Amino acid sequence: MKRWSFLIILNLIAVIAYLLAGWGSGLLTQVQTSQSGFFSVFSANDSVQYHAVADWIYGARPKPDASAWRPFLYPLLMGLAERSGGVRGIWLLNVLLWFTALNVAFAATNRFVKSERVAAIVFLAMAVNGSLIVLTFKGLTEVITVALLTVWIYGLSHLTRRPTPSQVALALLPVALLVVVKPEFELLLAVVVVALIVVILRSPARGTAAVVLVACLIPVAAQLALNLYFNGYFGISSIGEKTIRGYYLARFDVAIGQSADFATARLKMASLSAADVARLVLSHFGDAVNVFATSLKENLLAGSGFVGTGHRLIRAGILVTQRIYFVMLLAMIPLVPAALWRKRDGRLALLCVGILTVFITGGLTFSQGDRITSIGLPLWLIAFVLTVEELGGGEALKSLAGRRRVPPTPVVARPAGES
Repeated sequence: MKRWSFLIILNLIAVIAYLLAGWGSGLLTQVQTSQSGFFSVFSANDSVQYHAVADWIYGARPKPDASAWRPFLYPLLMGLAERSGGVRGIWLLNVLLWFTALNVAFAATNRFVKSERVAAIVFLAMAVNGSLIVLTFKGLTEVITVALLTVWIYGLSHLTRRPTPSQVALALLPVALLVVVKPEFELLLAVVVVALIVVILRSPARGTAAVVLVACLIPVAAQLALNLYFNGYFGISSIGEKTIRGYYLARFDVAIGQSADFATARLKMASLSAADVARLVLSHFGDAVNVFATSLKENLLAGSGFVGTGHRLIRAGILVTQRIYFVMLLAMIPLVPAALWRKRDGRLALLCVGILTVFITGGLTFSQGDRITSIGLPLWLIAFVLTVEELGGGEALKSLAGRRRVPPTPVVARPAGES
């Protein structure tokens, strides 16, 4: 009962934070009217593409070109929500996913460090993040991505060296679903599959666990089959090539002085072969690294791209939190390797692969605000907490969170001869 009361209080705080941020950004009032709400939710070009794919899935329009680079899961859920409650239905779906992410992150942190107070810090850090709240008002994939990441982290908290079939499902299925929401997580999926195969071979239930592993990959197989049938190619999405050529390589070409502007650079990069691109990057390798690092830093420190200049307070709050997270990430650079060397914890290593995945994408695009990197918030918050715990700072962290240390019960010597 105490735990449930504690969670209720945390969720009430989250409701207050949500209402304040929604009101402060001006988005809460927009979503209340159908017409302005529709234009607000679908203000980004990406959201228009997801909406077009959703309409195609539900038979409301012919197949759009975006079906080749927008996987099916989020448009499927978006279309269902819109047909159930209009544009408010999409907003309510995102709100539900946001609250799911907060509470699952709490449960995952509590399992990792055995402290509800520390778990509450993670919950509140996510709850007061203005960027994530603002993104619940948009028809974009960031909120569902954060929710699936927290479910995956919760699954990792259960994973053992000899996993049961249920542990395999919890550690793999969320990543498979992530891939058919944001294809950038293909790297994470590959690493998780390999890691699970290694530990499954040591498991006494290896036969059943192997069947579960294959079954968890069905969503990915379905996406491959859809693209093969409808778009004529075997792959999860073509968004990776579009992003690399249209953003990273275009910016790189401008940086080395080969093109005068991004529009010209994008046309040029679209026409080059993969071999020509590789030769160009290798011949200017230092510039390529610098462009990547610059883009990543910009995305980590950028404010929300969906808050108007007139809403100064929430814009300032988002910028402050972004700088705090940036300092945290810098602190993790020496701490994480030390924790991995000390504890050999494969779960922390997998969390770091997830963070690396977000970083790779963050260095390949620009002018997106912080929406590209904000999805990594549960990854680096919980990875930071776990790192501190495994370096022996768990008690200090719990003390900082307000938990009193209970002194050990003294051992009373028994008289001789007493059993």
